[in-house]
Amino acid sequence: MPRSEALCTNLADTATLSRRLADLLRPGDLVLLDGPLGAGKTTLIRLLAEALGVDPRVVASPTFVIAHEHPLPAGTRLVHIDAYRLGGHEPEELELLGWDHLTGPDAIVLVEWGERIAGLITREHATITIEHVDEHSRRFTIDLPEDWASRRPAIGAAPPAAAGLRPTLCPVTGQPVSPDAPHYPFSSERAKWADLYRWFSESYVVGRPIEEADLDQGQ
Repeated sequence: MPRSEALCTNLADTATLSRRLADLLRPGDLVLLDGPLGAGKTTLIRLLAEALGVDPRVVASPTFVIAHEHPLPAGTRLVHIDAYRLGGHEPEELELLGWDHLTGPDAIVLVEWGERIAGLITREHATITIEHVDEHSRRFTIDLPEDWASRRPAIGAAPPAAAGLRPTLCPVTGQPVSPDAPHYPFSSERAKWADLYRWFSESYVVGRPIEEADLDQGQ
């Protein structure tokens, strides 16, 4: 299984990595995400979802309902599964979850706490392991199936700012942003911090009280 590593020292690096990973994914793919509580699994999935065309504000860890589905273009789906509450010992758990439907050929499936059900999965899948390096830095170890090699981007240890990116609009100011802009996808350092302030000031609202398991959403 091909392996890549990426060290992301800030959220912008992680967003760049997410866009490169999103370019790799196809309907029918399954990705298991591993890492300790607070490593940033939900953050990575939120950024992947945004890169695939989903509004990141609707992406939250489905701890209580286990799975969320988000429509993608051309009739495909993004399926976000949180396996935290699954035991991972009995195949019936996946049957009760509706695994065959959730992981159909029209779906890109991302599973938080994937190690809890890895022993029940027989199909090929990718694994992303997130290591907490320090307050702001994360190391991503990415293991891909052999047959993904032909579509595999050069993930690399330090994501270059403009590799494989497209012009976009700053989510704060609405201004056009070039792929080689130093604060991509934001138009400026001020816009980047304004977006971060929205999270800390609760401008982005979670629709239920925060539980301990939700702490995994932090970068």
